[in-house]
Amino acid sequence: MISLTDAISNVLNPISDLEFIYVPLVDAFDYCLAEDIYSPIPLPPFRQSAMDGYAVSGKCNSYKVVSEIKAGDSALAIKLSFGEAVRIYTDAIVPEASIAVIQQEIVERVENEIYVFGEILFGMNIREKGEEISKNKLALSKGTKLNSAAIGFLSALGINKVKVYKKPKIAIIVTGSELALPGDKLISGKIYESNGSTLNACLKSLGCEKTVFYLKDNCLSIKEKLKEAINENDLILITGGISVGEHDFVGNALKELKVQSVFYKVKQKPGKPLFYGTKGKKKIFALPGNPAAVLSCYYIYVLPAIRLMMGNPNPELKKIRAKITQDYYKKKEKSYLLKAKLINNEVEILPKQNSSMLSSFVNANSIVCLGEKEEVVKKGNSVDVYLLP
Repeated sequence: MISLTDAISNVLNPISDLEFIYVPLVDAFDYCLAEDIYSPIPLPPFRQSAMDGYAVSGKCNSYKVVSEIKAGDSALAIKLSFGEAVRIYTDAIVPEASIAVIQQEIVERVENEIYVFGEILFGMNIREKGEEISKNKLALSKGTKLNSAAIGFLSALGINKVKVYKKPKIAIIVTGSELALPGDKLISGKIYESNGSTLNACLKSLGCEKTVFYLKDNCLSIKEKLKEAINENDLILITGGISVGEHDFVGNALKELKVQSVFYKVKQKPGKPLFYGTKGKKKIFALPGNPAAVLSCYYIYVLPAIRLMMGNPNPELKKIRAKITQDYYKKKEKSYLLKAKLINNEVEILPKQNSSMLSSFVNANSIVCLGEKEEVVKKGNSVDVYLLP
Protein backbone atom coordinates (compact mmCIF):
# COMPACT_ATOMS: atom_id res chain seq x y z
CA MET A 1 0.00 0.00 0.00
CA ILE A 2 1.31 3.42 -0.99
CA SER A 3 1.05 6.81 0.75
CA LEU A 4 -1.15 9.59 -0.66
CA THR A 5 1.92 11.74 -1.37
CA ASP A 6 3.70 8.96 -3.25
CA ALA A 7 0.53 8.08 -5.15
CA ILE A 8 0.17 11.67 -6.39
CA SER A 9 3.85 11.74 -7.40
CA ASN A 10 3.43 8.55 -9.42
CA VAL A 11 0.38 9.88 -11.24
CA LEU A 12 2.11 13.15 -12.05
CA ASN A 13 5.33 11.77 -13.53
CA PRO A 14 6.29 14.16 -16.36
CA ILE A 15 5.01 13.23 -19.81
CA SER A 16 7.55 13.96 -22.54
CA ASP A 17 5.63 12.91 -25.64
CA LEU A 18 2.33 14.79 -25.44
CA GLU A 19 0.37 14.94 -28.66
CA PHE A 20 -0.37 18.32 -30.19
CA ILE A 21 -2.71 19.65 -32.85
CA TYR A 22 -3.31 22.95 -34.64
CA VAL A 23 -6.73 24.50 -34.07
CA PRO A 24 -8.39 27.75 -35.15
CA LEU A 25 -8.03 30.34 -32.42
CA VAL A 26 -11.82 30.65 -32.09
CA ASP A 27 -11.98 26.92 -31.17
CA ALA A 28 -9.00 26.95 -28.80
CA PHE A 29 -10.79 27.80 -25.54
CA ASP A 30 -9.54 25.75 -22.58
CA TYR A 31 -6.68 24.16 -24.53
CA CYS A 32 -3.04 24.61 -23.40
CA LEU A 33 -0.44 26.06 -25.73
CA ALA A 34 2.13 23.59 -27.04
CA GLU A 35 4.65 26.31 -27.91
CA ASP A 36 5.73 29.81 -26.92
CA ILE A 37 4.03 32.54 -28.94
CA TYR A 38 5.92 35.72 -29.81
CA SER A 39 4.17 38.87 -30.85
CA PRO A 40 4.29 39.37 -34.65
CA ILE A 41 3.45 43.07 -34.21
CA PRO A 42 3.68 45.78 -31.57
CA LEU A 43 0.45 46.36 -29.68
CA PRO A 44 -0.91 48.93 -30.23
CA PRO A 45 0.60 48.89 -33.74
CA PHE A 46 0.73 52.72 -33.79
CA ARG A 47 0.25 55.70 -31.45
CA GLN A 48 -3.44 55.48 -30.71
CA SER A 49 -5.98 57.86 -29.27
CA ALA A 50 -7.62 56.64 -26.07
CA MET A 51 -10.68 58.89 -26.48
CA ASP A 52 -12.55 61.40 -28.64
CA GLY A 53 -10.93 64.83 -28.56
CA TYR A 54 -8.12 66.80 -30.16
CA ALA A 55 -4.51 65.80 -30.81
CA VAL A 56 -2.37 68.87 -30.25
CA SER A 57 1.18 69.96 -31.06
CA GLY A 58 2.92 71.95 -28.33
CA LYS A 59 1.52 73.40 -25.10
CA CYS A 60 -0.80 76.33 -25.88
CA ASN A 61 -4.05 77.87 -24.65
CA SER A 62 -5.57 77.67 -28.12
CA TYR A 63 -4.95 75.69 -31.31
CA LYS A 64 -5.87 75.87 -34.98
CA VAL A 65 -7.76 72.75 -36.12
CA VAL A 66 -6.25 71.70 -39.47
CA SER A 67 -7.73 68.24 -40.11
CA GLU A 68 -9.71 65.29 -38.77
CA ILE A 69 -8.66 61.67 -38.15
CA LYS A 70 -11.25 58.93 -37.70
CA ALA A 71 -10.60 55.38 -36.48
CA GLY A 72 -9.27 53.41 -39.44
CA ASP A 73 -7.83 56.44 -41.31
CA SER A 74 -4.20 56.12 -42.43
CA ALA A 75 -3.31 59.72 -41.51
CA LEU A 76 0.31 59.31 -42.65
CA ALA A 77 0.16 62.54 -44.66
CA ILE A 78 -0.89 64.70 -41.69
CA LYS A 79 2.01 66.72 -40.29
CA LEU A 80 1.28 69.08 -37.40
CA SER A 81 3.16 72.27 -36.68
CA PHE A 82 3.40 73.96 -33.29
CA GLY A 83 0.00 75.34 -32.22
CA GLU A 84 -1.98 73.08 -34.56
CA ALA A 85 -4.49 70.36 -33.71
CA VAL A 86 -6.56 67.67 -35.39
CA ARG A 87 -10.02 66.48 -34.43
CA ILE A 88 -9.47 62.84 -33.45
CA TYR A 89 -11.58 59.87 -32.38
CA THR A 90 -11.01 56.83 -30.15
CA ASP A 91 -8.57 54.24 -31.61
CA ALA A 92 -7.42 56.61 -34.41
CA ILE A 93 -3.74 57.19 -35.27
CA VAL A 94 -2.17 60.06 -33.34
CA PRO A 95 0.19 62.18 -35.50
CA GLU A 96 3.84 61.95 -34.42
CA ALA A 97 4.11 65.67 -33.57
CA SER A 98 1.22 65.46 -31.11
CA ILE A 99 2.15 65.71 -27.44
CA ALA A 100 -1.31 64.87 -26.09
CA VAL A 101 -4.95 64.14 -26.89
CA ILE A 102 -7.19 66.62 -25.07
CA GLN A 103 -10.60 65.24 -24.23
CA GLN A 104 -13.41 67.13 -25.90
CA GLU A 105 -15.07 67.92 -22.55
CA ILE A 106 -12.41 70.52 -21.63
CA VAL A 107 -12.33 72.18 -25.05
CA GLU A 108 -14.45 74.94 -26.55
CA ARG A 109 -14.41 75.06 -30.33
CA VAL A 110 -15.14 78.21 -32.35
CA GLU A 111 -15.05 77.42 -36.05
CA ASN A 112 -11.46 76.16 -36.65
CA GLU A 113 -10.10 77.32 -33.33
CA ILE A 114 -10.17 75.46 -30.02
CA TYR A 115 -9.66 76.89 -26.53
CA VAL A 116 -8.46 74.62 -23.75
CA PHE A 117 -9.84 74.89 -20.20
CA GLY A 118 -7.69 72.38 -18.35
CA GLU A 119 -4.16 71.14 -17.80
CA ILE A 120 -2.31 69.56 -20.71
CA LEU A 121 0.01 66.74 -19.67
CA PHE A 122 2.57 65.24 -22.03
CA GLY A 123 1.33 61.92 -23.44
CA MET A 124 -2.16 62.23 -21.93
CA ASN A 125 -4.81 60.01 -23.55
CA ILE A 126 -2.28 58.49 -25.97
CA ARG A 127 -1.61 54.75 -26.14
CA GLU A 128 1.99 54.55 -27.27
CA LYS A 129 3.07 52.11 -29.99
CA GLY A 130 4.00 48.77 -28.38
CA GLU A 131 2.75 49.95 -24.98
CA GLU A 132 1.18 46.56 -24.24
CA ILE A 133 3.78 44.43 -26.01
CA SER A 134 6.66 45.05 -28.42
CA LYS A 135 7.19 43.15 -31.65
CA ASN A 136 8.95 39.77 -31.19
CA LYS A 137 8.44 39.79 -27.41
CA LEU A 138 7.04 36.69 -25.66
CA ALA A 139 3.25 37.02 -25.70
CA LEU A 140 2.16 33.73 -24.07
CA SER A 141 4.28 30.86 -22.74
CA LYS A 142 4.05 27.21 -23.63
CA GLY A 143 1.57 25.55 -21.27
CA THR A 144 -0.65 28.64 -20.92
CA LYS A 145 -4.30 27.67 -20.63
CA LEU A 146 -6.27 29.59 -23.23
CA ASN A 147 -9.10 31.40 -21.49
CA SER A 148 -11.26 34.06 -23.11
CA ALA A 149 -8.75 36.83 -22.35
CA ALA A 150 -5.84 34.86 -23.86
CA ILE A 151 -7.85 34.20 -27.01
CA GLY A 152 -8.78 37.87 -27.27
CA PHE A 153 -5.15 38.90 -26.73
CA LEU A 154 -3.86 36.58 -29.47
CA SER A 155 -6.61 37.75 -31.79
CA ALA A 156 -5.49 41.35 -31.23
CA LEU A 157 -2.02 40.24 -32.39
CA GLY A 158 -3.50 38.95 -35.66
CA ILE A 159 -3.07 35.25 -34.78
CA ASN A 160 -5.81 32.94 -36.07
CA LYS A 161 -4.38 29.44 -35.47
CA VAL A 162 -2.50 27.97 -32.49
CA LYS A 163 -0.54 24.83 -31.66
CA VAL A 164 -2.10 23.19 -28.61
CA TYR A 165 -1.93 19.94 -26.69
CA LYS A 166 -4.55 17.44 -27.76
CA LYS A 167 -7.24 16.70 -25.21
CA PRO A 168 -7.41 13.03 -24.21
CA LYS A 169 -10.25 10.78 -25.31
CA ILE A 170 -11.78 9.24 -22.20
CA ALA A 171 -13.90 6.16 -21.46
CA ILE A 172 -15.92 5.86 -18.24
CA ILE A 173 -16.79 2.27 -17.32
CA VAL A 174 -19.30 1.87 -14.51
CA THR A 175 -19.59 -1.64 -13.06
CA GLY A 176 -22.16 -3.16 -10.73
CA SER A 177 -25.10 -5.55 -11.07
CA GLU A 178 -26.89 -3.61 -8.33
CA LEU A 179 -27.13 -0.44 -10.40
CA ALA A 180 -30.25 1.00 -12.03
CA LEU A 181 -30.20 4.07 -14.24
CA PRO A 182 -32.03 7.20 -13.05
CA GLY A 183 -35.53 7.18 -14.51
CA ASP A 184 -35.84 3.41 -14.37
CA LYS A 185 -38.14 1.75 -11.85
CA LEU A 186 -36.19 0.91 -8.70
CA ILE A 187 -36.77 -2.72 -7.76
CA SER A 188 -35.73 -4.50 -4.58
CA GLY A 189 -31.96 -4.84 -4.18
CA LYS A 190 -31.11 -2.13 -6.70
CA ILE A 191 -29.70 1.38 -6.22
CA TYR A 192 -29.57 4.25 -8.65
CA GLU A 193 -26.26 4.76 -10.43
CA SER A 194 -24.49 8.09 -9.80
CA ASN A 195 -20.78 7.62 -10.52
CA GLY A 196 -21.15 7.76 -14.28
CA SER A 197 -23.22 10.94 -14.03
CA THR A 198 -20.72 12.51 -11.63
CA LEU A 199 -17.65 11.78 -13.76
CA ASN A 200 -19.43 12.74 -16.97
CA ALA A 201 -20.28 16.12 -15.43
CA CYS A 202 -16.70 16.60 -14.19
CA LEU A 203 -15.25 15.93 -17.63
CA LYS A 204 -17.72 18.16 -19.43
CA SER A 205 -15.97 21.26 -18.11
CA LEU A 206 -12.68 20.04 -19.65
CA GLY A 207 -14.13 19.66 -23.13
CA CYS A 208 -12.74 16.13 -23.56
CA GLU A 209 -14.41 13.56 -25.79
CA LYS A 210 -15.91 10.93 -23.51
CA THR A 211 -18.12 7.85 -23.52
CA VAL A 212 -19.91 6.16 -20.59
CA PHE A 213 -20.50 2.40 -20.42
CA TYR A 214 -22.57 0.52 -17.82
CA LEU A 215 -21.66 -3.11 -17.11
CA LYS A 216 -22.97 -5.91 -14.91
CA ASP A 217 -20.56 -7.79 -12.66
CA ASN A 218 -19.52 -10.28 -15.32
CA CYS A 219 -15.86 -11.20 -15.80
CA LEU A 220 -15.98 -11.74 -19.57
CA SER A 221 -18.00 -8.62 -20.44
CA ILE A 222 -15.80 -6.44 -18.20
CA LYS A 223 -12.62 -7.78 -19.79
CA GLU A 224 -13.95 -7.32 -23.34
CA LYS A 225 -15.13 -3.77 -22.70
CA LEU A 226 -11.85 -2.86 -21.00
CA LYS A 227 -9.88 -4.19 -23.97
CA GLU A 228 -12.00 -2.16 -26.37
CA ALA A 229 -11.78 0.97 -24.22
CA ILE A 230 -8.00 0.77 -23.87
CA ASN A 231 -7.60 0.38 -27.64
CA GLU A 232 -9.84 3.35 -28.45
CA ASN A 233 -9.13 5.85 -25.66
CA ASP A 234 -6.26 7.67 -23.99
CA LEU A 235 -7.58 7.42 -20.43
CA ILE A 236 -9.97 4.94 -18.85
CA LEU A 237 -11.91 5.52 -15.65
CA ILE A 238 -13.48 2.48 -14.01
CA THR A 239 -15.76 2.64 -10.99
CA GLY A 240 -16.45 -0.36 -8.77
CA GLY A 241 -15.21 -3.93 -8.94
CA ILE A 242 -11.64 -3.17 -7.91
CA SER A 243 -11.77 -4.55 -4.36
CA VAL A 244 -11.15 -8.19 -3.42
CA GLY A 245 -14.68 -9.61 -3.24
CA GLU A 246 -15.81 -12.68 -5.19
CA HIS A 247 -17.67 -10.45 -7.66
CA ASP A 248 -14.93 -7.84 -8.10
CA PHE A 249 -13.59 -8.70 -11.55
CA VAL A 250 -11.80 -5.50 -12.60
CA GLY A 251 -8.41 -6.31 -11.05
CA ASN A 252 -8.09 -9.71 -12.76
CA ALA A 253 -9.28 -8.27 -16.08
CA LEU A 254 -6.58 -5.60 -15.93
CA LYS A 255 -3.92 -8.23 -15.20
CA GLU A 256 -5.08 -10.41 -18.13
CA LEU A 257 -4.94 -7.37 -20.41
CA LYS A 258 -1.33 -6.78 -19.28
CA VAL A 259 -2.00 -3.37 -17.76
CA GLN A 260 1.13 -2.33 -15.85
CA SER A 261 0.20 -1.62 -12.22
CA VAL A 262 1.78 1.57 -10.88
CA PHE A 263 0.04 1.24 -7.52
CA TYR A 264 -2.96 -0.46 -5.96
CA LYS A 265 -4.40 0.72 -2.63
CA VAL A 266 -3.53 4.05 -1.05
CA LYS A 267 -3.26 4.83 2.66
CA GLN A 268 -6.16 7.25 2.55
CA LYS A 269 -9.79 7.59 3.55
CA PRO A 270 -11.96 7.58 1.51
CA GLY A 271 -10.67 5.79 -1.58
CA LYS A 272 -8.27 3.17 -0.22
CA PRO A 273 -8.89 0.58 -3.00
CA LEU A 274 -7.62 2.88 -5.78
CA PHE A 275 -5.75 1.39 -8.74
CA TYR A 276 -3.59 3.28 -11.23
CA GLY A 277 -1.84 1.62 -14.14
CA THR A 278 -0.64 2.14 -17.68
CA LYS A 279 -0.54 0.27 -20.97
CA GLY A 280 1.79 2.00 -23.36
CA LYS A 281 0.72 5.63 -23.35
CA LYS A 282 -2.74 4.77 -21.99
CA LYS A 283 -3.65 5.63 -18.40
CA ILE A 284 -6.10 3.52 -16.41
CA PHE A 285 -7.73 4.44 -13.11
CA ALA A 286 -9.91 1.95 -11.27
CA LEU A 287 -11.80 3.94 -8.66
CA PRO A 288 -13.73 2.64 -5.65
CA GLY A 289 -17.47 2.25 -6.07
CA ASN A 290 -18.62 4.60 -3.30
CA PRO A 291 -19.74 7.95 -4.78
CA ALA A 292 -17.89 10.32 -2.43
CA ALA A 293 -14.71 8.25 -2.75
CA VAL A 294 -15.00 8.45 -6.55
CA LEU A 295 -15.25 12.24 -6.50
CA SER A 296 -12.43 12.63 -3.96
CA CYS A 297 -10.14 10.45 -6.08
CA TYR A 298 -11.14 12.35 -9.20
CA TYR A 299 -10.10 15.69 -7.73
CA ILE A 300 -6.85 14.49 -6.17
CA TYR A 301 -5.62 12.12 -8.91
CA VAL A 302 -7.68 11.99 -12.09
CA LEU A 303 -8.16 15.69 -12.76
CA PRO A 304 -4.44 16.48 -12.31
CA ALA A 305 -3.56 13.54 -14.59
CA ILE A 306 -5.88 14.86 -17.32
CA ARG A 307 -4.54 18.39 -16.93
CA LEU A 308 -1.01 17.03 -17.29
CA MET A 309 -2.00 15.15 -20.45
CA MET A 310 -3.39 18.43 -21.78
CA GLY A 311 -0.06 20.19 -21.23
CA ASN A 312 -0.92 22.12 -18.08
CA PRO A 313 2.38 22.68 -16.21
CA ASN A 314 0.54 23.15 -12.87
CA PRO A 315 -2.00 20.32 -12.92
CA GLU A 316 -2.76 19.83 -9.22
CA LEU A 317 -5.54 21.57 -7.34
CA LYS A 318 -4.34 24.72 -5.63
CA LYS A 319 -3.40 23.95 -2.03
CA ILE A 320 -3.35 26.47 0.82
CA ARG A 321 -3.13 26.47 4.61
CA ALA A 322 -6.21 27.55 6.56
CA LYS A 323 -7.39 27.46 10.17
CA ILE A 324 -9.84 24.72 11.06
CA THR A 325 -13.03 25.79 12.86
CA GLN A 326 -13.47 22.70 15.04
CA ASP A 327 -11.56 19.93 16.81
CA TYR A 328 -11.13 16.81 14.69
CA TYR A 329 -9.93 13.34 15.67
CA LYS A 330 -8.70 10.69 13.22
CA LYS A 331 -6.83 7.41 13.20
CA LYS A 332 -3.16 7.36 12.37
CA GLU A 333 -1.66 5.50 9.39
CA LYS A 334 -4.10 6.96 6.83
CA SER A 335 -4.48 10.36 5.23
CA TYR A 336 -8.01 11.75 5.42
CA LEU A 337 -9.67 13.63 2.56
CA LEU A 338 -12.53 15.59 4.12
CA LYS A 339 -15.23 17.57 2.34
CA ALA A 340 -15.06 21.12 3.63
CA LYS A 341 -16.24 24.70 3.32
CA LEU A 342 -13.63 27.47 3.21
CA ILE A 343 -14.66 31.00 4.18
CA ASN A 344 -12.19 33.86 4.81
CA ASN A 345 -9.24 31.51 5.38
CA GLU A 346 -11.19 29.46 7.91
CA VAL A 347 -12.24 25.95 6.94
CA GLU A 348 -15.12 23.92 8.34
CA ILE A 349 -15.23 20.15 7.95
CA LEU A 350 -18.73 19.31 6.78
CA PRO A 351 -20.96 16.54 8.21
CA LYS A 352 -21.72 13.27 6.40
CA GLN A 353 -18.14 12.31 5.55
CA ASN A 354 -19.03 8.68 4.81
CA SER A 355 -17.61 7.53 1.46
CA SER A 356 -21.09 6.59 0.27
CA MET A 357 -22.53 10.07 0.92
CA LEU A 358 -22.23 12.52 -1.94
CA SER A 359 -24.64 15.17 -0.62
CA SER A 360 -22.07 17.03 1.50
CA PHE A 361 -19.94 17.57 -1.63
CA VAL A 362 -22.77 19.78 -2.93
CA ASN A 363 -21.88 22.52 -0.44
CA ALA A 364 -18.14 21.86 -0.37
CA ASN A 365 -15.68 24.23 -2.01
CA SER A 366 -12.56 22.48 -0.72
CA ILE A 367 -11.05 19.26 0.58
CA VAL A 368 -9.13 19.22 3.87
CA CYS A 369 -6.19 16.81 3.74
CA LEU A 370 -4.96 15.48 7.09
CA GLY A 371 -1.72 13.50 6.89
CA GLU A 372 -1.06 9.94 7.99
CA LYS A 373 0.72 10.95 11.20
CA GLU A 374 -1.92 13.42 12.38
CA GLU A 375 -4.34 12.19 15.02
CA VAL A 376 -5.74 15.19 16.90
CA VAL A 377 -6.35 18.53 15.17
CA LYS A 378 -7.46 21.34 17.45
CA LYS A 379 -9.69 24.27 16.55
CA GLY A 380 -7.53 27.09 15.18
CA ASN A 381 -4.77 24.79 13.93
CA SER A 382 -3.66 25.27 10.31
CA VAL A 383 -4.38 22.41 7.91
CA ASP A 384 -3.79 21.66 4.23
CA VAL A 385 -6.76 22.61 2.04
CA TYR A 386 -7.28 21.75 -1.63
CA LEU A 387 -9.44 24.30 -3.42
CA LEU A 388 -12.07 22.72 -5.65
CA PRO A 389 -12.45 24.04 -9.20
